[in-house]
Amino acid sequence: MRFGLGQFTLQIPPWDDRDHVQLYADTLELAALADDAGFASFWLAEHHGAADGYNSALLPFLSAVAARTHRIEVGTAVLLAPFHDPLRVAEDAAVVDNISGGRLNLGLGLGWAPEEYRMFGVPQARRGKRLDEFVQVLRLAWTQDRFSFDGEFFAYDDVSITPKPARVRASGIELPHPPIFLGGNADAALRRAARLGDGYFPPSVAGGPEALIARGREMTALRAEMGTEGPFRYGSFVPVGIGEDADDAWAKIRDGVLHVRGAYLMWAQNQRDVSAAVEGMAAFEPQVREGCIVGTAAEVAEQLKPMRDALDSMGAHDPFVSVILAPPGMKPAVAREQLERFAGEVMPAVLG
Repeated sequence: MRFGLGQFTLQIPPWDDRDHVQLYADTLELAALADDAGFASFWLAEHHGAADGYNSALLPFLSAVAARTHRIEVGTAVLLAPFHDPLRVAEDAAVVDNISGGRLNLGLGLGWAPEEYRMFGVPQARRGKRLDEFVQVLRLAWTQDRFSFDGEFFAYDDVSITPKPARVRASGIELPHPPIFLGGNADAALRRAARLGDGYFPPSVAGGPEALIARGREMTALRAEMGTEGPFRYGSFVPVGIGEDADDAWAKIRDGVLHVRGAYLMWAQNQRDVSAAVEGMAAFEPQVREGCIVGTAAEVAEQLKPMRDALDSMGAHDPFVSVILAPPGMKPAVAREQLERFAGEVMPAVLG
């Protein structure tokens, strides 16, 4: 198992006095620091039309991360496929992969907010089939000199994507294109990931290591049932806070974590102004905290060791846990301190 950093959402909650120029600069500094500190990957998340500036353009930002780093993989978790043209994504992703020297991981998802579907004029019906075709087009674009495709949602006649991806995997996995991760919790999403994906994001770490390994074994069984071949990656994301004790650690990440969760809740209710997101999640704070890992560096390491053992036992290639150390609104100095403590104290204790 290895450790990643993120998902970064690049939201600006009400208490953060930075603009996006400064936030982007601070985040790029964190990416460079993570590269030097030994993190394996850096991940961004996507949404559209949010009043707090949730990142809407993942591949442009990852190109900047790629240019500022040398070793760390860069990835989308996730790019919302229904709001993009697969041919355009194939081109943009190939460019990012070349800038990075083959360090791109492309995570795809469906999205769920009705406002985003309305914004882009995309029907939510049959969105799973749309994603199926999206993945097929990406693979053709990256592996064929020229190709045609005639689907329900996408059609291309004798087209070519250049340049092709760099085809060099920082993880050592031999693929002719960036690994395609798929997420989702429904049975259909799980089967789609088993059939089409090079990797899978479970929706959360709720249930702890037991849930992680159960989902991993389910994925392995599905791939065997379908006859799916090739390497398969598995990764999860969890907010982490390090402090003098668990309460101090939770205080460092509390507002940012609650803002993200509260914003999701408000978007589901078609409320785009999320200035009251933290207050709206106050009643759910115990449940949200339970899904995070907080404590002293030693305590955090002990909580992560069972996840390490679970991921290492499921037979996936290069599994990872990506830690959310700098949720929205965290001051840059605190974010740097959290990253440095995790890299210096937690990672050696967990990974040896």
